[in-house]
Amino acid sequence: MTILNEYETTYVARPDLTDDQMNKITEKIEGVVKAAGGTMLVTEDWGKRKLAYLINRHQKGHYIYLNYCGPSPIINEVERNLRLEDNLLRFLTVKIEDDVEPDARRALAEDRRRLRIERMAALKAEEEAEARYRAEAEEEDGDLGDTLDE
Repeated sequence: MTILNEYETTYVARPDLTDDQMNKITEKIEGVVKAAGGTMLVTEDWGKRKLAYLINRHQKGHYIYLNYCGPSPIINEVERNLRLEDNLLRFLTVKIEDDVEPDARRALAEDRRRLRIERMAALKAEEEAEARYRAEAEEEDGDLGDTLDE
């Protein structure tokens, strides 16, 4: 029996790509995983985000997260295909676990995905609340300025 390991790969694509182009890249990488004897657990589109520093004169990048199981040679093939893709700015693959059972890991991956979605929703709600608070504070400052002018 082949030993399967769990990996996650995150890649950053150019922000000016269309959804169709992004889907083609993701489908290609998922196909490479399956062809190499792997099992896709989770695929997430994290959308466009600001980069920490400029990469090829881009301030933003389109992030995609893949979580999968497969034999160890799968990484060589996945990363080879990522290197061939001209529209990608960066990628990173991390080995999560040794000798895993794909069905058991799929349930765990879905739980992690659900928690990540909940965290992102809470963070977004917090940012929106802070933006409302700032807008109200600026409005009050404007009203105070009008009173002082009279």
